[in-house]
Parts: sequence; structure tokens; C-alpha cells
Amino acid sequence: MADDNRPIKYARYALGEIVLVVIGILIALQINTWNEERKTRIIETKTLKEIRANLELDLVELNSDIAIMDSIRLAGDFVIDYLKNHDEPSDAFNYAVEITRINPHFDPNQGGYSLLNSKGIDIISNDSLRGSISKLYESNYPYYAKYENERIFKINNIILPKFTQYFSFISTKDNFFETTSQINQKDFSALKNDRSFINILNLAISENSQVQDRAIRTRGYINDLIAEIDKELGDSERN
Repeated sequence: MADDNRPIKYARYALGEIVLVVIGILIALQINTWNEERKTRIIETKTLKEIRANLELDLVELNSDIAIMDSIRLAGDFVIDYLKNHDEPSDAFNYAVEITRINPHFDPNQGGYSLLNSKGIDIISNDSLRGSISKLYESNYPYYAKYENERIFKINNIILPKFTQYFSFISTKDNFFETTSQINQKDFSALKNDRSFINILNLAISENSQVQDRAIRTRGYINDLIAEIDKELGDSERN
């Protein structure tokens, strides 16, 4: 065997076998890594699509709230002007008063973001997009909720108690809000001379305007995030 250099041949053969085994292991690991990456990207795409669908629903609700807040502002101005220029109540006046005490509330859809948290936010491969999603749900939405909660507190503790001094509120199916206010002539005459009611009404109008401004900004953040998600999903599909 020594004369025929067989040990060298066997060593070369064994070395070749080892190299092939190592290459096979590396290929298997690479395939496994690729499969895991593919699964992660599938989960990422599914999660982004669900978040996007949630954001579309949020836009519908927010646009509705903004429109209602437009009605609240117009109704408040109408009530103030009516008290200055009329000596008896009317259905239009009662309806406008009812609108001024409406308190729209935004309840974001969190299903997609909850799914993202359960999977780990790091499945979002785009750093900028990941940051934008976190900012909307962890900063923009809670900040908007803070404005709403402050308005709710003032309506329940300052505004409504003043309203109930003069008005009664009854259920009705004759208008969009399904309730209306009522005031008798004696209370209306007293109301015209109650400057504190005008101050309270102006507070309600101001609170409404502040929340509406924040709602419009939040709507902009939602639209921006939808655009980012659309770009990411488009890039993913092209890749």
C-alpha cells in the first residue's frame, strides 16, 4: 500500500467526501434559511394587508366624525345667533341645541396591529415603515384619544349640566341623531339672559374645533401610512 501511494488516495477520497458533506449541510442550511425568510415575508405581507384594511375602516369612521364635528360647529353658531335674534324657541333651534351636545368618538381598529405585536414587530423588514406603524398606533392614536377624553370630561362635567338646567332631551326617530332637545318659553326667556350659557356653549364649540383639528391631522397620518404600506406591498410583489 505504501508503494502504491494508496494512503494518499484514500486520504484524498475521504477529504472529498468530507467536503461534499459540508457543502450539502451548507446548502441545506441555506435552503432552510430561505424557507424561513419566505415564511416571514408571507406573514409580513398578510399583516400589512390586514393593517391596511383596518386603516381604511378607520378613515371611514374618522371622516364621519369630522363631518359630524362640522355639524356641531355650524349648530353652535346657529344657537348663538338664534338667541340674539329670536324671542321664542323653534324646532330648528331645539335640533341645533341637540347637535351641539353630540360627542363623536373614534375607536380605531387594532386587529392588524395586534397581529403584528403577536408575531413581533421586527417581521416588518422596512425600518421606516416599521417606525411609521409604531408611531401611528403608539403615539398618534393615543394623542388623539387624549383630546377626545378631555372633551368627554368637559361635556359630561361642565357642558351637559348647564344644558340640563334649561332643556329636556327626548328620543325621536325623526332625525339623524335620534334624540332632540325641548325648552319651554319661560326657560327660553331666561336662557337669553344667561351669559354663562353662552360661555359654556362657546367652550363646547372650542373643544369641538380642537378635536376636529386633531382628527384632520390624524386622518393625514393614516393616509400617509396607507401610502407607505402600498409602496411596500408593491415592492414586495415586484420582488
